[in-house]
Amino acid sequence: MAFGSSSTATLDEPFQTSFASLSHSACISLFYRAGRMGCSTESRDVQTGELQYFDASIKYPVYKNPFVLVMDEADLTSENVQTAVSNNRWGLLKGILVLNNTDDSTYYSPGPLAPQGRKTPSKNVNYGSFNYAWNSIGDGLYLSNLFGTPIAFLNEADVSSYIRQVSQDSDSEIVAEFNYYMGPETMDSPTCLSWIDNDDVWRPKCLPLGGTSVWATAGSPDVVSQRRKLEDGSSSSSRPVVMVTTAMDSTSMFHDLVPAANTAASNILTLLMAAKILGASVDDATLDALPNRILFGFFQGETYGFIGSRAFLRDVAYPGFQCDSDLTVRAVSSKSNSKHKEKACLYPLRHSLEFQKLGNIAGMIAVDQVGLLATSNTMYAQTDGSNFGGFISNVLQAVGTNSYSAAASNVAGQYFPPSPLTSLLSLSGGAVGGAILTGYNDVFVASGFYESRKDSVMTQDMDLDAIAAAATLLARSALAAAYDDGSYDSDTASSYALNLISETKSDDKTLLALANCLYLDGSCEYLHEYARAENLNEKLRSGLDFGIGMPLGTPPNYYVGVYNADYGQPFVQVEDKRYGAYNGDRYGKQKTDAFSLRPTLLEQSIRGMLNDFLGRGSVDSSGSVPSSLSSCSNNNDCSSVSYCAQDGDHAVCTAKKVCVCSRSHYHLALDEALEAAPNNFTGYFQVKSNDKGISAMYTEANWDNDVGVRVYRNAGRGAGFAVLGLGLVMVTLCAAAAAFLQRRMKKEKLY
Repeated sequence: MAFGSSSTATLDEPFQTSFASLSHSACISLFYRAGRMGCSTESRDVQTGELQYFDASIKYPVYKNPFVLVMDEADLTSENVQTAVSNNRWGLLKGILVLNNTDDSTYYSPGPLAPQGRKTPSKNVNYGSFNYAWNSIGDGLYLSNLFGTPIAFLNEADVSSYIRQVSQDSDSEIVAEFNYYMGPETMDSPTCLSWIDNDDVWRPKCLPLGGTSVWATAGSPDVVSQRRKLEDGSSSSSRPVVMVTTAMDSTSMFHDLVPAANTAASNILTLLMAAKILGASVDDATLDALPNRILFGFFQGETYGFIGSRAFLRDVAYPGFQCDSDLTVRAVSSKSNSKHKEKACLYPLRHSLEFQKLGNIAGMIAVDQVGLLATSNTMYAQTDGSNFGGFISNVLQAVGTNSYSAAASNVAGQYFPPSPLTSLLSLSGGAVGGAILTGYNDVFVASGFYESRKDSVMTQDMDLDAIAAAATLLARSALAAAYDDGSYDSDTASSYALNLISETKSDDKTLLALANCLYLDGSCEYLHEYARAENLNEKLRSGLDFGIGMPLGTPPNYYVGVYNADYGQPFVQVEDKRYGAYNGDRYGKQKTDAFSLRPTLLEQSIRGMLNDFLGRGSVDSSGSVPSSLSSCSNNNDCSSVSYCAQDGDHAVCTAKKVCVCSRSHYHLALDEALEAAPNNFTGYFQVKSNDKGISAMYTEANWDNDVGVRVYRNAGRGAGFAVLGLGLVMVTLCAAAAAFLQRRMKKEKLY
């Protein structure tokens, strides 16, 4: 979190000796399977030092006293930091303060050259791009183990200016004090998750990174669409699924400063608009008749080992989820007579098993970083060399808009960037592939400041025209892929999609409203509107009310965060107790027993929007599209609508107060090596017995309430002696006064 807010930019006013609440953001500090990365103090004791300005022209500066380096942000490079740490032989370096005053043109990326590739904890889950330098301006700083060297970014420019000034004054008495202990140097994720205190009580010292992914299908549930296909004489097997996906998160050197305008916000905006375009252009009857289904997937935790996409794909197909014997139950025990009898699993806990109704995965189309284009009016198709990937590349190049088109990447078929497609290729062993629509060609756009706090609309505008075009291309290519019967006839499939889906422009009201929310105000009313509706729906479904989830903030922050009950960890309520997983026999004994979760505001609103965008094209039992949608105030008002009455389908009330057919679902985004420990409360995780040692297993230490940075004026030893002397004088005077008073009281016979 960002700490405090300074009320002044000077310590020179009378009686002002410290920034009581210095507004700052802490350096990232994480554990993983085999170690740690990021910053921390060496112990619970504070680290304090005099402010010393970092001058890159002085290679080996000499310091006699404990000091804190003050760096311009442009100087915060891996080379400079590692040099400062390696020269700290006497342990005098106590921390680094980073100034908020950087010229954007000289900035860099603290991420690695090969994101999630070689030299990263995620290298084992990558596929085919281990060494390729997609991030040409990356230096990998946030991967460094900086134990003992806490780093904080000063959020306010005026405070930064003052700190810079006093740090250059050799006579300055200003010092900085760091309190950022994040566990011992040898700590790693398996150790901190299994930590047992001296009293033999299991008290984990960290939580996994993770959250809640959101997925939705276009068209009727498969039980309905397959019945229609049978009536037409088609095969009864479940239809293959074409996935259209993106990442929901990003990172930076300071995890409270992750605006991720191009690396997350633009992705989410593009995919949401693609779903809206498809839902508004093609009704369910048409979609149900196609050879393939379309699935939209918004995956959380992708920056840290593709957590969300791997969790989803492993559950769906690779190898497929298996609930322990006799532990598949109704998701809400009191709903035994309800029309929609959703199933769940007590252990390993899955709050919903709707994903088990999906067919085989035919391929994937992903989208990445289309808010900034390397070439004017041109996007690129990154492919894996598979037949499906080549087919999608050809389609993307054929379904461009009037002003924007797609071209094959220079490295197509050789290398492909990190995305949810990486998970599909890795888990399927390359048997199932796809393509990625990107704004870059063979390297990321340098001015996008990949994985840094400068990836922000405060630095440069995102291209809404390009995003509208990318959404159109995605919707058209998804429909073309659903239309294809396995012949990979891109010309015919492209023509089919072009005939049904028209171009969307950047002045679309939904696009503009979402752009404001995702780029500027993560607590906007538009997201709250959908989140409130979803929260009410959940309350009516499960009987549990947790309110609206944590917002993105203003400005938005796309760091994935820790995985617990407040950030998406699902749980099961059994006899008024809540468990992260449960393998007992008491579930269902009370009507209040149910599964639930509390996603973030963004995740709640995305689910609500996907229902709204994709659930309006359904047909009634006669096969006709209703002329109007029924109005509603909550889900109870939608229980008897005619157009969601088929087997496997049901209606929900949207934020727009109309009944639509339910199309979207949540899925856990948790590292594949971990599971919630059975019969424990949320927040307790154990390594699976069949863990293969492949995933990164990122965790974050539990933060104490008093962590932070303080900057104050050091009065020095002279002031201490003066206070001591004054104290001695006061003690002497008090003793003399007491003796005098005692004598007077004796004289008056009062003592």
